[in-house]
Amino acid sequence: MAADYDITSTSPAWQRHHAARTVAGHARDAKDLAELLDMLGLTAAEGREPPGEPPVTAGPKKPPPRLDPPTVCRLDNLLRNGRANAAGPSATPR
Repeated sequence: MAADYDITSTSPAWQRHHAARTVAGHARDAKDLAELLDMLGLTAAEGREPPGEPPVTAGPKKPPPRLDPPTVCRLDNLLRNGRANAAGPSATPR
């Protein structure tokens, strides 16, 4: 279960669900899983079904700022020069 979100921004029910699922992925067998869940104060039921409420999302991401053509050209030149300098003197044409 690979999720690309910040667990701290979700509700406590979703945090418990995610924790139970993560623990289940690390357990070697049923006995190990029961011990791990007990240590964390979680139940197996919390990992079976996701909570009824949807996870809280951070909201829409802002688009990157638009750059004018001269800025794009300067950035491109900086990147090219940086790569050439990082490669050493043999990479620069003579």
